[in-house]
Amino acid sequence: MNKSVQESYYNNFVNHDLWQVSDQLNSLENISFTIKNFQKHYENLKLSNELDNQFMNDSHPFLFIINDNFINLNNRTQMIQDFQKIIPESNFQKLISTYANQKFLYQSYLQLVSENPEINEYQIKNSRNIYKIDQLDDGSIKLVATNLSDLDIKNNNNIAKYKSFGIRATVVIPLKDAPVMKYSHFLKK
Repeated sequence: MNKSVQESYYNNFVNHDLWQVSDQLNSLENISFTIKNFQKHYENLKLSNELDNQFMNDSHPFLFIINDNFINLNNRTQMIQDFQKIIPESNFQKLISTYANQKFLYQSYLQLVSENPEINEYQIKNSRNIYKIDQLDDGSIKLVATNLSDLDIKNNNNIAKYKSFGIRATVVIPLKDAPVMKYSHFLKK
Protein backbone atom coordinates (compact mmCIF):
# COMPACT_ATOMS: atom_id res chain seq x y z
CA MET A 1 0.00 0.00 0.00
CA ASN A 2 1.54 3.32 -0.97
CA LYS A 3 2.12 6.13 1.50
CA SER A 4 -0.74 8.38 0.27
CA VAL A 5 -3.26 5.53 0.59
CA GLN A 6 -1.99 4.77 4.09
CA GLU A 7 -2.37 8.42 5.09
CA SER A 8 -5.87 8.52 3.58
CA TYR A 9 -6.92 5.50 5.64
CA TYR A 10 -5.37 7.07 8.72
CA ASN A 11 -7.18 10.40 8.19
CA ASN A 12 -10.51 8.57 7.82
CA PHE A 13 -9.68 6.55 10.92
CA VAL A 14 -9.19 9.55 13.24
CA ASN A 15 -12.45 11.37 12.42
CA HIS A 16 -13.87 11.27 15.95
CA ASP A 17 -17.16 13.05 15.17
CA LEU A 18 -18.66 9.94 13.58
CA TRP A 19 -18.07 7.44 16.37
CA GLN A 20 -20.72 6.38 18.90
CA VAL A 21 -19.71 4.39 21.96
CA SER A 22 -21.68 1.17 22.13
CA ASP A 23 -23.59 0.57 25.33
CA GLN A 24 -25.05 -2.91 25.15
CA LEU A 25 -21.81 -4.93 24.96
CA ASN A 26 -19.84 -2.43 27.01
CA SER A 27 -21.30 -3.80 30.22
CA LEU A 28 -18.78 -4.60 32.92
CA GLU A 29 -19.69 -8.29 32.67
CA ASN A 30 -19.12 -8.49 28.89
CA ILE A 31 -15.90 -6.51 29.04
CA SER A 32 -14.55 -8.60 31.93
CA PHE A 33 -15.33 -11.85 30.09
CA THR A 34 -13.63 -10.62 26.92
CA ILE A 35 -10.56 -9.36 28.79
CA LYS A 36 -10.24 -12.68 30.64
CA ASN A 37 -10.31 -14.60 27.34
CA PHE A 38 -7.66 -12.38 25.76
CA GLN A 39 -5.50 -12.46 28.90
CA LYS A 40 -5.72 -16.25 29.07
CA HIS A 41 -4.60 -16.47 25.45
CA TYR A 42 -1.74 -14.05 26.18
CA GLU A 43 -0.58 -16.16 29.14
CA ASN A 44 -0.46 -19.21 26.83
CA LEU A 45 1.52 -17.24 24.24
CA LYS A 46 4.07 -16.20 26.88
CA LEU A 47 4.95 -19.89 27.30
CA SER A 48 5.77 -20.22 23.58
CA ASN A 49 8.11 -18.55 21.13
CA GLU A 50 5.20 -17.57 18.88
CA LEU A 51 3.01 -14.59 18.24
CA ASP A 52 -0.75 -15.04 17.79
CA ASN A 53 -1.31 -16.83 14.47
CA GLN A 54 -3.96 -14.26 13.44
CA PHE A 55 -1.53 -11.34 13.94
CA MET A 56 -0.81 -9.57 10.63
CA ASN A 57 -2.84 -12.25 8.86
CA ASP A 58 -6.15 -10.46 8.21
CA SER A 59 -8.50 -11.50 5.43
CA HIS A 60 -9.03 -7.79 4.57
CA PRO A 61 -6.41 -5.22 3.59
CA PHE A 62 -4.90 -3.81 6.77
CA LEU A 63 -2.60 -1.15 8.09
CA PHE A 64 -0.42 -1.16 11.21
CA ILE A 65 0.68 2.06 12.89
CA ILE A 66 2.94 1.46 15.88
CA ASN A 67 4.23 4.44 17.86
CA ASP A 68 3.50 6.58 14.74
CA ASN A 69 5.51 4.21 12.49
CA PHE A 70 3.70 2.73 9.50
CA ILE A 71 4.53 -0.91 8.81
CA ASN A 72 4.66 -1.36 5.05
CA LEU A 73 2.55 -4.13 3.61
CA ASN A 74 5.02 -6.77 2.53
CA ASN A 75 4.94 -10.47 3.11
CA ARG A 76 3.94 -11.45 6.63
CA THR A 77 7.47 -12.48 7.61
CA GLN A 78 8.92 -9.07 6.68
CA MET A 79 6.08 -7.26 8.43
CA ILE A 80 6.66 -9.20 11.64
CA GLN A 81 10.38 -8.43 11.44
CA ASP A 82 9.56 -4.71 11.07
CA PHE A 83 7.17 -4.98 14.04
CA GLN A 84 9.84 -6.66 16.17
CA LYS A 85 12.30 -3.83 15.40
CA ILE A 86 9.77 -1.26 16.61
CA ILE A 87 8.72 -3.34 19.68
CA PRO A 88 11.84 -5.31 20.69
CA GLU A 89 10.53 -6.68 24.01
CA SER A 90 9.14 -10.21 23.49
CA ASN A 91 6.26 -10.06 26.02
CA PHE A 92 5.02 -6.75 24.58
CA GLN A 93 5.10 -8.35 21.11
CA LYS A 94 3.01 -11.27 22.33
CA LEU A 95 0.58 -8.98 24.16
CA ILE A 96 0.07 -6.78 21.11
CA SER A 97 -0.33 -9.81 18.82
CA THR A 98 -3.07 -11.13 21.13
CA TYR A 99 -5.25 -8.06 20.57
CA ALA A 100 -4.14 -6.66 17.17
CA ASN A 101 -6.09 -9.02 14.96
CA GLN A 102 -9.58 -9.51 13.54
CA LYS A 103 -10.80 -11.41 16.63
CA PHE A 104 -10.57 -8.21 18.66
CA LEU A 105 -13.10 -6.50 16.34
CA TYR A 106 -15.67 -9.29 16.54
CA GLN A 107 -17.58 -7.97 19.60
CA SER A 108 -17.77 -4.50 18.11
CA TYR A 109 -19.30 -5.94 14.92
CA LEU A 110 -21.88 -7.87 16.98
CA GLN A 111 -22.77 -4.63 18.75
CA LEU A 112 -23.27 -2.79 15.46
CA VAL A 113 -25.52 -5.54 14.06
CA SER A 114 -27.54 -5.87 17.28
CA GLU A 115 -28.25 -2.12 17.30
CA ASN A 116 -28.77 -1.93 13.52
CA PRO A 117 -30.18 -5.27 12.25
CA GLU A 118 -30.89 -3.71 8.83
CA ILE A 119 -27.14 -4.07 8.15
CA ASN A 120 -27.92 -7.69 7.26
CA GLU A 121 -29.70 -6.38 4.14
CA TYR A 122 -26.36 -5.08 2.81
CA GLN A 123 -23.33 -6.65 1.26
CA ILE A 124 -20.07 -5.58 2.84
CA LYS A 125 -17.32 -4.55 0.43
CA ASN A 126 -13.97 -2.76 0.49
CA SER A 127 -13.30 -3.72 4.12
CA ARG A 128 -10.01 -2.68 5.62
CA ASN A 129 -8.62 -2.93 9.13
CA ILE A 130 -6.41 -0.40 10.86
CA TYR A 131 -4.46 -1.12 14.01
CA LYS A 132 -2.96 1.81 15.90
CA ILE A 133 -0.72 0.82 18.77
CA ASP A 134 1.00 3.27 21.13
CA GLN A 135 3.20 2.74 24.14
CA LEU A 136 2.14 5.45 26.58
CA ASP A 137 4.49 7.40 28.85
CA ASP A 138 3.51 5.34 31.90
CA GLY A 139 4.39 2.07 30.10
CA SER A 140 0.79 1.19 29.23
CA ILE A 141 -0.15 0.03 25.76
CA LYS A 142 -3.10 1.56 23.92
CA LEU A 143 -4.45 -0.40 20.96
CA VAL A 144 -7.21 0.84 18.70
CA ALA A 145 -8.47 -1.67 16.12
CA THR A 146 -10.78 -0.26 13.45
CA ASN A 147 -12.63 -1.75 10.52
CA LEU A 148 -13.94 0.56 7.80
CA SER A 149 -16.28 -0.95 5.20
CA ASP A 150 -18.49 0.16 2.35
CA LEU A 151 -22.03 -1.15 2.00
CA ASP A 152 -23.97 -2.21 -1.07
CA ILE A 153 -27.61 -3.21 -0.98
CA LYS A 154 -28.14 -6.95 -1.64
CA ASN A 155 -31.60 -6.66 -3.17
CA ASN A 156 -32.16 -4.08 -5.94
CA ASN A 157 -35.76 -3.62 -4.74
CA ASN A 158 -34.54 -2.09 -1.47
CA ILE A 159 -33.46 1.51 -1.04
CA ALA A 160 -29.93 2.00 0.17
CA LYS A 161 -30.02 3.93 3.42
CA TYR A 162 -26.35 3.53 4.37
CA LYS A 163 -23.14 3.74 2.36
CA SER A 164 -20.50 2.69 4.88
CA PHE A 165 -19.81 1.74 8.47
CA GLY A 166 -16.96 1.55 10.91
CA ILE A 167 -16.42 -0.54 14.00
CA ARG A 168 -13.78 0.04 16.61
CA ALA A 169 -12.43 -1.77 19.64
CA THR A 170 -10.10 0.11 21.97
CA VAL A 171 -8.07 -1.32 24.82
CA VAL A 172 -5.63 0.32 27.22
CA ILE A 173 -3.43 -2.21 28.96
CA PRO A 174 -1.73 -0.74 32.04
CA LEU A 175 1.34 -2.40 33.49
CA LYS A 176 -0.23 -3.12 36.89
CA ASP A 177 -4.01 -2.84 36.47
CA ALA A 178 -6.69 -4.65 34.51
CA PRO A 179 -7.15 -3.58 30.88
CA VAL A 180 -9.85 -1.06 30.00
CA MET A 181 -11.87 -1.76 26.86
CA LYS A 182 -14.52 0.09 24.82
CA TYR A 183 -16.39 -0.61 21.58
CA SER A 184 -17.72 1.99 19.18
CA HIS A 185 -19.18 2.23 15.69
CA PHE A 186 -20.68 4.52 13.07
CA LEU A 187 -23.09 4.18 10.14
CA LYS A 188 -22.77 6.70 7.34
CA LYS A 189 -25.66 7.63 5.04
